[in-house]
Amino acid sequence: MHLGKRGRWLLPLAGALFGTLSAHQPARAEVALLVGAAEGRGAKEPDPGRVNEPFAVAFDAEGRMYGVEYTRGNRLFRVTADGGAAEFVAGVFHVSSSRDAFPPDTATAAAAVRFHGLHDVVIDRDGRVYVADTFNHRVRAFDPRSGSVAFVAGTGHAGFAGDGGPAIAATFHQPYCASLTPDGAALLVADIGNSRLRRIDLAAVSVETIVGNGTKGKPADGAPPLDTPLAGPRAACITPAGTIYLALREGNALVEIKGGMVRTVVNATGRAGYGGDGGPGRDALLAGPKYVALDRAGRVLIADTENHCIRRYDPRTGMISLIAGLPRKSGAGVGADLLATHLARPHGCCIGPDGRLVIADSDNDRVLAGIVPD
Repeated sequence: MHLGKRGRWLLPLAGALFGTLSAHQPARAEVALLVGAAEGRGAKEPDPGRVNEPFAVAFDAEGRMYGVEYTRGNRLFRVTADGGAAEFVAGVFHVSSSRDAFPPDTATAAAAVRFHGLHDVVIDRDGRVYVADTFNHRVRAFDPRSGSVAFVAGTGHAGFAGDGGPAIAATFHQPYCASLTPDGAALLVADIGNSRLRRIDLAAVSVETIVGNGTKGKPADGAPPLDTPLAGPRAACITPAGTIYLALREGNALVEIKGGMVRTVVNATGRAGYGGDGGPGRDALLAGPKYVALDRAGRVLIADTENHCIRRYDPRTGMISLIAGLPRKSGAGVGADLLATHLARPHGCCIGPDGRLVIADSDNDRVLAGIVPD
């Protein structure tokens, strides 16, 4: 792998994130390159030997990082806890487009599966790895022990049906992201094409809609969750107390579902743009947010994708702040910390095992990590 001059000093920091200590202890502000090249995407054509267009990452109980590639690779990859090269554990390398239509994939052997536009990855307590196989209209699960991939939800055909019944027989229309509830009992699935957030009970393996009335539009503040339109439900996360935060891609907003009521907490106008850091979230602007996750203090991390940055909303204060990237400035330059580092349409973010912010820097074909000051 060619790393370039900058990559040669960044790459050893990856070991610090995964728990390997070296003679040089990195300063807490330094940025670690976990996967990819420091200079960002090196070629226009995808390379089967390296990670292409990572859209989200998650960590298992052993500290291994799993990630998914979007349409430039369509694979599930893994990086061991001590760092190193990415291992592709499921999916046939192929380049696709969201407009492509393939017959429903029936493969279960990991090496034979043809994913189509993976968007998200989440890992349960038993190590099972769930992925949102978006343009195959399914949620699937990889078992690291057997090397097999199982169908969890969706028939492989776009549509809306099946609430109250088996998830495997239900139809979805581009499930974009899936997140586990804190007790690990269910998955929340952003069913963007159906303008709904749906819940899969992993014990009963059944599905239900929990937010959205199936129509596209600006969410109605104060409405019950099932009575509101949704403008592009893209990703959700849930607190231990049961509060849901939902990113709206076309709505350019973050919505809170709490106490049986919907409320927009970031960008009440719904207008695409950038602004508002250090002030109330409702007065801020976002541009096509693609992902949300919680940090260890219960604050909401937002991948503000089209602004090329990561923002953070604090439910306790109602305020929003910038924590990574140079807003509205796409690029690949790596600075002394995350606020001095360019990102290019990041689609995923999470808190790693050591507390660092980990970013799927999608259009740079890399995953970065760094400390975010409180």
